[in-house]
Amino acid sequence: MKYGKVEESSTRNSIWRDPMFHKKADKLHLVLGENSKITGNVESPGTVFIDGTLIGNVEGVKVILGEHSYISGNIKAGAIIIGGKIDGHLTGTEKVEITATGHVTGDITTKTLSITEGGIFNGASQMEVDAEKTTGKIVEFLAKEQ
Repeated sequence: MKYGKVEESSTRNSIWRDPMFHKKADKLHLVLGENSKITGNVESPGTVFIDGTLIGNVEGVKVILGEHSYISGNIKAGAIIIGGKIDGHLTGTEKVEITATGHVTGDITTKTLSITEGGIFNGASQMEVDAEKTTGKIVEFLAKEQ
């Protein structure tokens, strides 16, 4: 609430403010608009934005689901932002973010998981750790012990 007015939660606004989206390599390679439907798998060398319905799997560098999206399938990408609904497994090699309007039913595997208040997650999560960073800390710890 700001100055007595209720602000609408907008997945689109929070997505466009995400610093990961502003990298030069991030270009929208595929957009599926609201009220559109695709049945089949989608693969993209860049960012995928879906605000419609997809029955199938998605693979891309970054996958963004808008507030009106519904996916029945799995998503694999470096970064995944969920503002709509998905029934399927998510594999985000860097991060998975569930916004206040996001609803995930399925398992998540990622390094970083973020769920905004209001976001829904029904499933199991597996957090992947960076082997190099972990090994370095173990070696450092063992060196201090001696």
